[in-house]
Amino acid sequence: MRSIIIGLGNPIVGDDAIGIKVMEHIRDTFSPIKNTEILADISIAGLGLVELIRGYDSVILVDSIQTGKNSVGTVIQLRPEEFSLASHTSHYHNIDIFTALEFSNQIYDDVPKDIKIIGIEIMNPMEFSDELSFELQNKFEGIVNQVYQTIIQELKEEITANIV
Repeated sequence: MRSIIIGLGNPIVGDDAIGIKVMEHIRDTFSPIKNTEILADISIAGLGLVELIRGYDSVILVDSIQTGKNSVGTVIQLRPEEFSLASHTSHYHNIDIFTALEFSNQIYDDVPKDIKIIGIEIMNPMEFSDELSFELQNKFEGIVNQVYQTIIQELKEEITANIV
């Protein structure tokens, strides 16, 4: 089972960079995860992202979201079809991931079926800055730990499912 974990966002759009910053921290701080590649700083979406994940068995995407239903810093697990309904900042990168996956599944046979999304609630998706907002900075360690635990739990479930 080959897995890839990708931190998505734009590093110069403040809170949109939370997925990147969290995955950089996990990559640089925690032990490597067997058979798992971590790409911390990816600023693509849509078809470009699909090209990147082709050939993997499992994908976990970590990105900012803005639902307005949760407090800033809340970590939420989503499936691709749920992610397309949330207001998030990756939509301006061309087509959203759900549309790209639908299209790609029709022409490729190596697009992963197991895609999970970890969304991190943000407040301001369009503020140009290379820093996270005060709210996310204050919650950063907790967000990192929650995302890491979610990743480990997801990967353990995949490993267990393949053994059975």
